Amino acid sequence: MNIGANIRKLRKEKRMSQEELAEHLHISSQAVSKWETGVSSPDIDMLPKLAILFGTSLDNLLDFDQSRVDAAIEDLLNESEIGKGDLVKTERSLRKALEKYPTSDLLMTCLLENLQEQNKDGGRNAEIIEIGERVLDFSDDVDLRIDVYRILAETYHSMGEQTMAESYLARIPGLNFLYYEIAAAIRTGEARIKEIGTAENLCIEKLICMLWMRREEAVESERAAVDGQAREMLEFFKRYPAYKDIAELMEKWWNEGNIMEIYR
Repeated sequence: MNIGANIRKLRKEKRMSQEELAEHLHISSQAVSKWETGVSSPDIDMLPKLAILFGTSLDNLLDFDQSRVDAAIEDLLNESEIGKGDLVKTERSLRKALEKYPTSDLLMTCLLENLQEQNKDGGRNAEIIEIGERVLDFSDDVDLRIDVYRILAETYHSMGEQTMAESYLARIPGLNFLYYEIAAAIRTGEARIKEIGTAENLCIEKLICMLWMRREEAVESERAAVDGQAREMLEFFKRYPAYKDIAELMEKWWNEGNIMEIYR
């Protein structure tokens, strides 16, 4: 519904004529008629007056429904090139989506992750920092903010600016991982099963990541032992349907030497 049709609907709910509405706003009835037929739209300074007169919010006046916007963005993420392996096409799709939804913190965070994956030579550092700070300026989504803190910490670390990296690391809640354990403990039914699965996958992912870090720090003679430990664990997890997918993914990354990409 456009704003003109919404003004007409709200006016009729108040049992007001176009002339009465115009009188309240000190404008002509022809102006009201043009709004309602879509010929023109009210000036921005007129919107609060209309909202007050109709006893409604600006969002309702503008027929703005955040849940519909969120659903549209989710559909876009699912149906476009986003996340299908081609980083350049994904970036193009994300930028096109942001032209339509320029304040979407989810889309901006997805773009950040995409740019970070492409940022092998550091050429996108400035853009990553600029977009990350923009998200932090207005987003109140805790999970997205933590993602941005991580990306900015990793970016500054790659730039050799360890003080800045540490400042963003300090903003990440130390007990963030416990969220999924607590959620599993207090929820029931399908919601509980979902949180259990998330916590289990995170446990396996982090365990294998820590083994890789241990391998990096080990002397040459000890690395084979760490390799063997990781492969034994992955083979064990692959035997169980609930863990098979994450174990196979971690095994692929281990074999390719890409485990640390999670932190970059």
